[in-house]
Amino acid sequence: MSLSEAMQNPKNCKKLSLLFIEYNLKDKGAIFSQFINLRTLEIQAHPFIYDLDDFELPKEIADLKKLKKIWLLNLPFKTFPEWITQIKSLTYLMIRGNDIDTVPETISQLDQLKTLRIENCELNKLPKTLNQMLNLKYLGLCETKLTDLNPDLFPKNLKEINLSGSRRYKDDDFENLKRTMKRTKI
Repeated sequence: MSLSEAMQNPKNCKKLSLLFIEYNLKDKGAIFSQFINLRTLEIQAHPFIYDLDDFELPKEIADLKKLKKIWLLNLPFKTFPEWITQIKSLTYLMIRGNDIDTVPETISQLDQLKTLRIENCELNKLPKTLNQMLNLKYLGLCETKLTDLNPDLFPKNLKEINLSGSRRYKDDDFENLKRTMKRTKI
């Protein structure tokens, strides 16, 4: 469904998938704020906009109180959209294929989050507050530039950590993480 199709009846829209978008969304805040019952948001960029330097998502998305799942794929981000940490209802967040190198410490405010996937990006360190995310069960960190696998960084109740494709860390650190977090599939 396109954005214009979804706008025909925004209050009834529970899932919005904007695939291969070819435009910046930063001026679409008034439109997004009408999706008051939205539960799932998927936005994927078309390769045409990978070089957009001023790409932004509307901050008004943070006001959608029923939003549970967000997929942000191949969007030309340089920094993590901090307003995402205000969406208290989120249980699933995937941000994949961008230039993000850090995740804000405020990520721990997403206390309902069960799945966090920050993948295929420049991420080189984890926020110190990540270990406070007690409901987090799955952490996807594929294709990142992480080097520090200190077990103290991770929540103890994780069921799975996916580090495939990364390999920037030392093997000893990886083995120590596996040894320390025995109940977590790594």
